[in-house]
Amino acid sequence: MSYREKKSWITAIALTIVCAVYGYFMVQAYHVPEPNFNELGHLAVKAIIAFLIIEGALILFVYLKFPDDARTPQDERERLIEHRATAAAYRTLVGFASLSVFAMMHDYGHNWRYGHLVFASIIFAEITKNITQIVYFRMES
Repeated sequence: MSYREKKSWITAIALTIVCAVYGYFMVQAYHVPEPNFNELGHLAVKAIIAFLIIEGALILFVYLKFPDDARTPQDERERLIEHRATAAAYRTLVGFASLSVFAMMHDYGHNWRYGHLVFASIIFAEITKNITQIVYFRMES
């Protein structure tokens, strides 16, 4: 398994775990009679920091464990895989963001909820990119 494939695994798993935990706590904090929007904002910041720490620590671990593999320049195959994965992520982002905008146009207020739909669009696109990279790396192996 190449260093870039390991990075894709780390990012996909870290994003999935952090966003699942964030989603659980966000739903609990939001679905009360009067949600505390400062608490929701702090929760989002904590999720971003947790993701950065988890991903950073795991990528540093892989980098230190396999330094030669990490320093290998991208070859043509890896650039093609990244291009295809980015294209898939873009289509995912456009699709989910369009659904979010459609939902916003047909409801009044509740901006926090729709902001999360757009945020989820970005997360799904990033997970799609990393999973697509993993699939292409596996197909090429």
